[in-house]
Amino acid sequence: MRYQGGKTMIAEPLAKIISMNNGSVDNIFVSLFCGSCVVESKVMGYRKKILNDKHEYLIYLLNGIKNGYIPPEHISKEEYDYIKQHKEENKMLAGFVGFGCSFGGKWFGGYAKGGIDRNYALESKISLLKDMSTLMDAEFICSDYIDVELPSNSVIYADPPYNNTTGYGKVKFNSVEFWKYAREVSEKHIMYISEQNAPEDFISIWEKKVTRTLDSNKDNYFKASEKLYIHESNIRKIKLLNN
Repeated sequence: MRYQGGKTMIAEPLAKIISMNNGSVDNIFVSLFCGSCVVESKVMGYRKKILNDKHEYLIYLLNGIKNGYIPPEHISKEEYDYIKQHKEENKMLAGFVGFGCSFGGKWFGGYAKGGIDRNYALESKISLLKDMSTLMDAEFICSDYIDVELPSNSVIYADPPYNNTTGYGKVKFNSVEFWKYAREVSEKHIMYISEQNAPEDFISIWEKKVTRTLDSNKDNYFKASEKLYIHESNIRKIKLLNN
């Protein structure tokens, strides 16, 4: 599904690393910012997946898919505008339209439109149902990442809002607080973090340059390096797992 900051282009290699280094005693995987679950859907080898996101409407949508909800294949501009103003009428539909039918997957960031044959609602429906097909037994929860209860010796994945960006609302994400939390979590768990930059005690174990655009006219492209980090205290754990 279309989703701002989604990892569609790099989901396979990220999921492969997370799946390969399964250090969970009870085979439990926890994602703290699951988003549209494009990476989480490809992570394998875990008995249980706990997938969290702070966005209420997104979790309504994902739990709805688990329980049989099927998103629409067509959303007009008029329908988009109405749903934007009446989100509470159907939170599952609002979750789908707010991300899947918006430019760049930004939460109600403008009605997505392309060529005459382009159908963003259908594209989002197909990709969402495909990703969810491997997550029908996952547990979806809605919480601030810092309040998520982590089972002992879990493998944790975090894809937080990048530094100097906002979250879903107008509140700037506190990256300093997040990295402090990540250090504490890494003492008891193996934790993987998707980011472009990190403090010096976090080590990049994978990197790839991708093309991004934030312009609705698609004339403002830029290159960014997507990286996967772990804390230096996790290096020995992973080496032991791979021996």
